[in-house]
Amino acid sequence: MKKITLGIVFVLLVLAITTIALFNTPSSAPITELAKQNPSKNTYLSSQIIPDTDLPPAGTRSLFDHVIALNDGLPYPFSKLIALLKAQNPDNTEPLTLLIPNGRSLLKGQADNQHPRIVVASDFDQHNTVTGLGMATRGQLFLGFVENANEIEVLSYNEAAGRFEFQLVQNYCAGCVPRIVYARRAICTTCHQGGGAPIFSQRPWNETNGQQSTAAAIAAARGNQQAYLGVALQQPLANSERFDQLTDIGNFYQATQRLWLDGCGKEGNECRRQMLSLALQYTDNAGGFDANSSQAQVLKQLQAVSFPKEGIFVAESDVLNRDVIGEKQGFKGWLHSLITRDIKFGEGAKDNEDLSEFDKLPPLRKELDPLTIRAPKQLLTANNIDGVYGVASFFTQADLKVLAEQNGHNMSHLIKKVNALPLDVFAAKPFSRVAMMQALTGKTQTYCCLNTAEMSPPQASGVPPLTIHKNTQLQAFADNCFACHRGNPAKRLNFMAGANEDEVLANIQAKKEIRDALDWERYEGTDKASKLMPPRDSLQYQQLKKLDPKVRQQMRDTVPSLFDF
Repeated sequence: MKKITLGIVFVLLVLAITTIALFNTPSSAPITELAKQNPSKNTYLSSQIIPDTDLPPAGTRSLFDHVIALNDGLPYPFSKLIALLKAQNPDNTEPLTLLIPNGRSLLKGQADNQHPRIVVASDFDQHNTVTGLGMATRGQLFLGFVENANEIEVLSYNEAAGRFEFQLVQNYCAGCVPRIVYARRAICTTCHQGGGAPIFSQRPWNETNGQQSTAAAIAAARGNQQAYLGVALQQPLANSERFDQLTDIGNFYQATQRLWLDGCGKEGNECRRQMLSLALQYTDNAGGFDANSSQAQVLKQLQAVSFPKEGIFVAESDVLNRDVIGEKQGFKGWLHSLITRDIKFGEGAKDNEDLSEFDKLPPLRKELDPLTIRAPKQLLTANNIDGVYGVASFFTQADLKVLAEQNGHNMSHLIKKVNALPLDVFAAKPFSRVAMMQALTGKTQTYCCLNTAEMSPPQASGVPPLTIHKNTQLQAFADNCFACHRGNPAKRLNFMAGANEDEVLANIQAKKEIRDALDWERYEGTDKASKLMPPRDSLQYQQLKKLDPKVRQQMRDTVPSLFDF
C-alpha cells in the first residue's frame, strides 16, 4: 500500500513539475530575434508623419533633453536628478518614485532587493505666464535607474514630433563620463508595444515597494530602513496606483495622435476642427458632456470618410501583476524552485544593448512576460469619439484657465474662435498643445521644450566613446570635464564634443575661457568665483582638488593664451 501511495505521489510530483515547466516555457521568440524584426509596413498617415526612427525627427527633441539642457547638464548622483525634477514643480514636491527589486525590464538581472530598480514619474504641470506656456510633464516623463548597471532608461514625450522618445543615460556612476543617447527603438518596442508608449503593471502592484512585503524584503536586504538614493524604502500603495494612471495617460497620447491623423485623414481639417471644439467643451463640463449630441454625430460623420476600416487600436499599457514573493511560497513555490534558479548579481544584460545575456535568464510565464504580444486594450471605430477625450488631456489646467479668462468664461465665445481659425491650423500634422494654444490665444507664446536651435546634435546608442591615444593632454579633461561638457544637450555647454581626438582638442583650444575657469588661485574669493570650474558641488571638483595643482596648469596650458605674442 505504501509503495502504491509513494508511486502516486511520485507521478503527481512529476506531473506538477512538468506542468510548471511548460508554464514557464518562453512565450515568444528571444528578444535578440524580436529586436531584429522590421516594423510592419502600413500606409497609415500617422506613420508617414510620425516616423519610427531611433533618433528624433530633425528639429525636435525629447522632453528629457530639454529639461537637462535648461538646467545646464545632467546631475549626479541620482538623488540630485530627483531633486532637479522637484525643483521644476511649482509645488516643490518630489516626483513619484518606486522601488522594484524584481522587475521585468531588460536590466532585471542587475536589480535585486539590495539594489532595486528606481522608477520615477513626473507628475506636475507648470503655471503659464503672460508670455509663455508652462512645462507639461504629467504622463510625459518617466525614468528607470539600475545602480548596478550604471544606466538610466528614459521615456519622455517629444512635443514637436508627437511621439515618445527612448533614451539611455549610460556610464552613470561616480567618477564616470555619462553619455545621453537615443536607444534602438526596435529593442524598446518589444515590450513597449503599440507605438512605443509607457507601460506598467496592474493592481495590486506586488513588484513595487508600495506593497509591505516587497518593502520589507528590500529593508532586510539593505539592513536598514534608510532611503535608497533618496527614495524611501516604503511607499504608499497610492504611489503605485498614480504611477499606473500616469502611464495610462501617456499611452493614450499615442492613440490620440492616430485618431487626430488617421481618424480624420489627410484632408480632414474640418474633422480635426470639430474634434478640438468638442474637446474644449468636454474640459469645460466633463460631467455634463453629451457624447451623443448633434455635434458629436457630426464628428462621427466626418471620421467615417477616412477612418481606417480595420479600426484604430489602443495599445495595452498594463502588464499583469506579478507577485514575486508569493511565487516562492507554499508547495507551488517549492515545485517552482526545482526547475528555476535565483538570479545572481552579475547575470543578465549589463545594459540595454546586451540582449544575448538577457535571453539567458529564466523565462517568465507567458502571461507575465512583457515580450508576449498583448491584445489591444480597445478597438476604436468611426463611431467612437475618444479622440475628443485624448485631445482634451493635452491641455493643462493653466491652459484652460487662460482660455476661459480670455473668452470671458463663455465657452460659446471660445467655440466661435475655434470655428474662425484658418483651415491650415488643422492641417495633417501631429497635435501639439503648444501650437494649438498659440492659435487659440493669438499669441506667439514661448515654450521651454520646443526650440532646438541651441541644442547639440542628438546621439545614437552604439557609438563608442572617445578613446584617447595620441593627444594624451585630453585625459585630464576626460577625467574632470567630459561629464558636463561632452554630450551635453545644451550646445553652449557641449564645447568638448567631437568625433575624434583632433576635433575634441581643437574645440577645447577654441574655448579661451577654460584658462580662467581653471585659475582657482587668481579668482577664488572674487566676483568671478562662481565661474570657476568644475562646479564646487560636483564630484569632479572634489576629484581635481585632490590632484597636484600642476594638473590644472597643464590643462590651462593646452588652451592658447588670450594674447598671441
